Order: sequence, then C-alpha cells, then structure tokens
Amino acid sequence: MAADIPEALGQQVRWQRVIDNNDAEIYHVEGVLAGASGPIIVTGHGAMGLDPETGETTWSYRDPETTVSVTGYGVVSAERAHGQAVLSPDGTRLVLGLSTATDNYATRLVGLDTATGEVLFDHTVTGYAILTERAVDLHIQVTDHVVMAEREVISLEDGTVLATLPPDPAVVDGNRQCLRTDVESCDSYWPGSQGGHSTLILDSTCWSPGLTATSWCELTLAPDDNPTASRRVGGFVPIDRSTGDAEGQSNVDGDNLDDVYPVLTPPVLDGWAIRYSDADAAYAAMRDDEADPLSLPLEAVSLDALVGTDDISPVPLGASGQTVRDYGARTLAVVGANADPGDTVVFDPATRQVQGVDQALEQGTGPTYLDALTVTRSGSDLDITRPDGSVALHLAEYDARIEHTDAT
Repeated sequence: MAADIPEALGQQVRWQRVIDNNDAEIYHVEGVLAGASGPIIVTGHGAMGLDPETGETTWSYRDPETTVSVTGYGVVSAERAHGQAVLSPDGTRLVLGLSTATDNYATRLVGLDTATGEVLFDHTVTGYAILTERAVDLHIQVTDHVVMAEREVISLEDGTVLATLPPDPAVVDGNRQCLRTDVESCDSYWPGSQGGHSTLILDSTCWSPGLTATSWCELTLAPDDNPTASRRVGGFVPIDRSTGDAEGQSNVDGDNLDDVYPVLTPPVLDGWAIRYSDADAAYAAMRDDEADPLSLPLEAVSLDALVGTDDISPVPLGASGQTVRDYGARTLAVVGANADPGDTVVFDPATRQVQGVDQALEQGTGPTYLDALTVTRSGSDLDITRPDGSVALHLAEYDARIEHTDAT
C-alpha cells in the first residue's frame, strides 16, 4: 500500500533514525529514495525500507557484494543515491547495482519490491562497452514494468529478458556520438535513469536551431512492451545548468563535467517532460535571429501519450519560461525569463496542476511549496528555508539522537 505523501511541513521532528556508517552490515549510506511505501535507504551493501510513521525498519536486503553505479554518468547527488539504485516511476520497484566477485566487467542487477523487500530477480549484465581495459559505467533505465540495461530489456517481475535491442549506433568506444548530419553541431546524451511509466527513452539528442543558446532536444521513444517500435519526438526543453539542479555527469575518467556541458538531457519526472506546445512553430522561431525564443508556449507532456500507451492530454504551462529546472523530487518547473524564483511556474505530475512558486509559498502547503524549500546546517542547528531566504523551520541543537514523538 502506498504511503500518504505529506502536504505540509510540521514544526517538530516526528522521528529520527540513526544509521551507523561504521556498521559492517551497512558499510555506508549512499542516499535515501522515496519509495511508494516509504523511505528507502540505499547502503553500500543493499537497501532497507523504513516505516514513514515511525522510522522503524520494515525490510532489509543485504548482499555480500558492494553497490555500484548503474546510471552511466557519475551521479553525485545523495538524493539520487549516487546512482547506485533506481526506482520505477511509480516507486513500487527498486533496481540495485551490485559488483560481481567473478567478473570486473559485469554488474548484477537486483530487483526489489519496495513494499516488502522481496527479491524479484537477480540478473547479471555482461558485455557492455570496455574502454582502455576497464568498463564504462553501466547505464540502466527503469519503467514501471521493465529495466533496460544496455540493450537488454528485462522484466521487473522476474528478471526475464524480454527483448535484446541491436547495438546503439550512437555509442562508439563507450561515448555517445550525435548522428545528425542536418545541423551544425549537436550532442547525444544518455537518457535519464527513469523512463515513462510504460515508455523507454532510447536516445536524447540536443542542439541549437539558431544562433541563440536556447537548446532543442529530440527523444527517441518506444513502448516498453515493444521496444523496436520507436519514434523520434522533438521539441523537448533541457535543463540549463546555469539555473538548474541537474544530476552531475562524468566521463569515463570520473571527471565531473558540470562546467563543461551547458545543458543536459530533458528531465523526466513521473513519466512527464516539458515540451514546446507547437514544436514546428517553435523550431522555426528559434531559427529566426529576430525572434524571442523565451516567449514560446510550453506544455507538460506524458511520454506514454506520445507513444500511444496512454491518452493523457498535455497540460499548458504558459509562455513565461526560459528553461526547465529540476526543481525537486515531485515537481517540474519552468524558470522565468529573468531567472527570478518568484516567476517560476511549477507542474505537479501527480495532480497535473500548475502553480506559481509565489502562490505556493503563500499557501504554505503542497508539493510545489515543499520542493521549493532547502535544508542548511550550521553547527548543530538546522534550518529549512524558503527561496527568499526566510526560515520556514529552525531546529536548534539538532543532533543524531534517536527519538520518536507524536508531533507532526
């Protein structure tokens, strides 16, 4: 059963859970993910589920092998468990990456039910790109039904290999190459680690149609039950690293490339992405040096609808955005043309509602408000602050004691 998602920030700590990084059974904490039934702590040897009401352990999976990255790029964010695990879009399945004792160029994928911790499959992926005698990080993508590991499409229910796609022509010696010949320059990116609920993203290619720095992205999409029936869809808006909160990415040498690449593949959240409302008109406008690409109408679109596995209508977002920002765990946002946080328009995929950040801050509840908050620590004190810098919650002498109260 899915856990109730909080809509407001309380004024006291409800519970605290201390994890000992020196515990050999845990090794260390990679991060915490929001599963459908509650928080999931990803550790150096597996994962554990917590009761969202009490913080007590509801299930635990430990493996003798250590967890490894399965997101292709070196994901540096603890909010994404440093790429060691990926949730399905609906949060009911977790795929862990684990090392293997017998093959340095293989990765074990272990699928878990996030409600019970039941092991659904244990599948070893081998044969992916080897560069300078070492493996390029495995890149997986998860829908609600399958995990695509390199070119294998694997069932989340039992680990059965449902399909094997032909080699990706865009990957050469472990690096992605843009194959378009009709544009001056472009970049091909590994798609994100989550696809749509029923849709796989096979490729993400971005370029600037005109002289502006505004980028246009094209995704190659396919139903996850028929991955060879792919289609290319253009008009997606990428994250701008200068204003966004994108996942860090690294090359095979492990160097962080945040300052190298100005854009990243379009963010997908709960199966939704942001696209120009009239893609053909937007592309033509971008090619016009006199046009203002920042005024083009945008909409949130369901990837499943684009491949025909669902009939959800797009949701208009207006024409005030210059860039898409990964605003938080539960919402997608379009930042205003002057990068003022107060002008940001936010889309909530769960409710399909659109709301301004200022409106959400006045309301003081809901996912848009919660995603806008940030956590800062000073010594033993902890502050949760709003975008304008004001403090929404101050916890004095917040330490690592285990405590459980009835307060919310």
